[in-house]
Amino acid sequence: MSYLSNYKSMFKPMIRVINHSLNLECAIFDTDSNLISCTPLYLKRKGNSVHAPFIEEVINNGNTLVNKPGYMKSCIGCRFKEHCPSTIELLKCIKMEDNPIGVIALTSFTKSGHDRITNNIDVYTSILDELTSMLVNMIYYHEKSNKTLAIEEMLQCALDISDDSMIITDKLGTVSYGNESALSLFSFCSFYTQTLDQIFPEDMKNRVLEGQKIENELVRINNEFLFVNSAPILHDGNFMGSAIRFSQNKESKYSKKTSGRSNVDINLDAIKGKSSAIDDLKKKVRKIANSTSTVLITGETGTGKGLLAKAIHAESIRANHPFIMVNCTSIPESLFESELFGYEEGAFTGAKKGGKPGRFELAQKGTIFLDEIGEMPLAMQAKLLKVLQEYSIERVGGITSIPVDVRVIAATNKDLDELIKEGNFREDLYYRLNVIPLYLPPLKERKEDIETLAKEFLHKYNDKLNKNISGFSNEVMNFFMSYSWPGNIRELENIIEYAVNMSDDIIDIDDIPEKYSAINREANETIKSKIENVELEMIKQALDKYGWDVKGKAMAAEELGMGLRTLYRKLKNLS
Repeated sequence: MSYLSNYKSMFKPMIRVINHSLNLECAIFDTDSNLISCTPLYLKRKGNSVHAPFIEEVINNGNTLVNKPGYMKSCIGCRFKEHCPSTIELLKCIKMEDNPIGVIALTSFTKSGHDRITNNIDVYTSILDELTSMLVNMIYYHEKSNKTLAIEEMLQCALDISDDSMIITDKLGTVSYGNESALSLFSFCSFYTQTLDQIFPEDMKNRVLEGQKIENELVRINNEFLFVNSAPILHDGNFMGSAIRFSQNKESKYSKKTSGRSNVDINLDAIKGKSSAIDDLKKKVRKIANSTSTVLITGETGTGKGLLAKAIHAESIRANHPFIMVNCTSIPESLFESELFGYEEGAFTGAKKGGKPGRFELAQKGTIFLDEIGEMPLAMQAKLLKVLQEYSIERVGGITSIPVDVRVIAATNKDLDELIKEGNFREDLYYRLNVIPLYLPPLKERKEDIETLAKEFLHKYNDKLNKNISGFSNEVMNFFMSYSWPGNIRELENIIEYAVNMSDDIIDIDDIPEKYSAINREANETIKSKIENVELEMIKQALDKYGWDVKGKAMAAEELGMGLRTLYRKLKNLS
């Protein structure tokens, strides 16, 4: 199929207008001398076939006047030679960017038509030039329109691939394109009448319209807080509009969302150990991971309560959504409410324009981890209880409730029962939090996990510090097994990181911090002293049995399995 064949339907109305306006016949040919389109009379009188050398001559010359059809040099070989139905023909080459794409012909089959063109040849030549230009422009804009349509379709397809809400705006901030997710997000309004004035706060809108990038900024839309990322669309350095993404999860420019995972990159395998206590704990976590019930993790400092909370989140159906950690000891009492529940614009002096979402809103559809819950002020405990009962929050300075879909995991190293008795913790909140209690035993209660944990930390710090320490000496491992570990796993990790820095081959007792090597020496001396005391007591009992004379000492030495000289040496310690 030739290039001009693609526009056959477009040529028909044009040829009809030429016929009616000029009272002339018209035909269009491609560069291979194929008839593309013509008036009905032209087709009837001359048929589909055209004399190819004739078309080639027009293409080579640019334009041709045939005022004696059938008798001109270019007519040699034509089937109409000397009896051509045409009385005159005016032809012009059609060019796109100086490349021939075909030929257009104005033809008459009457003497009056011949005379009219002959007497006004300049006028009709000019008309043909204009018609050719018009035809080229029609083709050009049709192609441009098709390309634009194709680009629009590709753009829409690209937008629809994303699960996030995506919109494209023009330079005035009017929404031009959007995907299905965006249509759903803005279902409360007429989507394509929206402008950035109606979507963003004033400051954010101005920055977008100035062509600035927006990265991971929160905006409230239809009672939902979303992260916004915006990039300017530029053409020849000029701002043409913006591509804007609305996402529930914060985006990182270093790690794209290929996995769909949240900011937690661990799972239950991160809880190391082979003790029955850890095995039972993991089994329980797998059972309750997808539950919406609250979890209360208890255990001493350094047992890994935060790690367990992350593992629960990572094992759950909420793993693709945020994990927000709140340390209740690090927030001043006066800021607790605004940190957890956010605030509206103008709520207090210094409040940000547009307000600020709290931790509960940021954790939407995910998990919020309230660490050191025993440190939460009593006034905040009442507000937290209300959230757990109603699953909605109210911002500081706000008048509307915002529903939240968040799983709550709390942790403490305090005895909450004792705090309740002292009046420092609400009993009703305790029962709301303690739906699923999980206990992390201290390291001294899971000695069989010490070697596993030690090897894990050794591998970690070999990689981190670019070392190749092969293991632990027996003395070090024996110390690890005998030590009480008041700081639990965190203390063990601290010792091993120090030792990896100090050691060159295998971690020996001299490679661990002095505090611990001193404890080991003291323990060894205590054990040695105890052994000596026991040995001397056995010698004394044997001498009491056989007598303290030379004969009795010989018999006692034989019973105790030691030489007589050894017995005399040890007896010196009795005196």
